[in-house]
Amino acid sequence: MGDWVVFEYERSSARRVSTWKFSSFSEAEAFRFKRSEFYRTIGLSKKRRLTAPLPKISRAEMDLFQEIVENPKLLRHAKDQFAN
Repeated sequence: MGDWVVFEYERSSARRVSTWKFSSFSEAEAFRFKRSEFYRTIGLSKKRRLTAPLPKISRAEMDLFQEIVENPKLLRHAKDQFAN
């Protein structure tokens, strides 16, 4: 699969602070775990949080998804493809 990302947010405002990109889920998860432990150790975990590793989705993929969702024929076709 493609790239994976981990986002860091402020707990109070949900403002994104940092983004890290990784080539595999396991690499991203290991980073997230170590970073979370570090934040707990220094007391930053009350102010910041990290997301679980998420697949990086390109703008083109999001545009295609939006087109499928808005077009009943394309949506039906996609559902049929995944039903098998």
